[in-house]
Amino acid sequence: MFLAKIALTCAAAAALTAVAPPPGAPAAAAAGAAPRPCAGAPTCYVDVSVAEVWTDPARVRRVDAPATANPVDMRAWLEDMTLDEQRRIPGETQALHGTEVTVEKTVERDGLLWDYVWVHGQPTPKDRAGRGAYPGWIPDRQLTSDHRQPPGGTREARISRPTAWGYSTAADAASAAASGRSAEYSYNTSFPVQAGPVPGVVEARSGDGSRLFFRAADLAPVPADPTGEDVVAAARTFLGLPYVWAGASGFGYDCSGLVSQVYSMLGLVVPRDAQPQFDAGGGRAPAGSAEGERITGTQDLRPGDVVAFRSTTGGAVSHVGVFTGMRNGEPMMINAPGTGEGVREEPLDGTGRVYAGATRFLPSPSLGTP
Repeated sequence: MFLAKIALTCAAAAALTAVAPPPGAPAAAAAGAAPRPCAGAPTCYVDVSVAEVWTDPARVRRVDAPATANPVDMRAWLEDMTLDEQRRIPGETQALHGTEVTVEKTVERDGLLWDYVWVHGQPTPKDRAGRGAYPGWIPDRQLTSDHRQPPGGTREARISRPTAWGYSTAADAASAAASGRSAEYSYNTSFPVQAGPVPGVVEARSGDGSRLFFRAADLAPVPADPTGEDVVAAARTFLGLPYVWAGASGFGYDCSGLVSQVYSMLGLVVPRDAQPQFDAGGGRAPAGSAEGERITGTQDLRPGDVVAFRSTTGGAVSHVGVFTGMRNGEPMMINAPGTGEGVREEPLDGTGRVYAGATRFLPSPSLGTP
């Protein structure tokens, strides 16, 4: 039995200095004339392609303005930051388009409304109420209470590339016309879809019922019986993708964000952060998470196992990766190492951290032998 530990994301904790928040809402909102997108509802949904979930509105910086807008501009946000600013992102995690959140309270800061929410589908020990959700702040304008049932004849599909564009018409999707782009969505974003009016295109519905179109090759169904090899193949999709502190989208991941989103895409909900991912293999899975099996020695690892590391012997788990197999006698993993680096495949001893063990979330018979 392992002792409960404080949930950690992957990078070393950086001291965040409270600075001026980004420019406030549009003039109408600042004057109180604009409606609240969430409308005070206790249950709302992410209305942008990716919502950053912040630690505290007071710590959000001017450079973070593209990430607090609607529509959001994740690429501009990440490209405009220096490496030092990236290390100091005051974020907890990220939430994908359509994700359900429970709203606990709303505050106003400099004309911008902020909701303190619990993001469903991201289990953490921080959630004492058993919701299987992660806490943090999201601008109210990035949420909506409008959520409609999809029409009959649709099926669930998820973005299977790091990111994919939605288009306003089927013709634009078929030709990948830049002028017809609606929004760029992240890996693992779920949509109800049906066959589109032209070959190679599917019609999707947003939560508010509006139509958009995707290239069919950009989405895939959740597999019925995923294997460890499926986990490895999905993780390899992101080789070279830049590390982003608190990242949980195809625009950039932190180490545990990569692990949790790859497993989520394959239909298995695991904890959001590194320490709980490890603890889930020792009988301490938080509410809403799959239970795992503890694997100790590297000789017993199988592809898809979540390998865990400490910064120092006896310290908390602060880093995780996906075991991929043996190469030239060395155990290998895919991981998001840290700010300024891309997702890569490397030996387990290549990070300079202390190996702590692994968690196996998939049953052994499905994994086969490495």
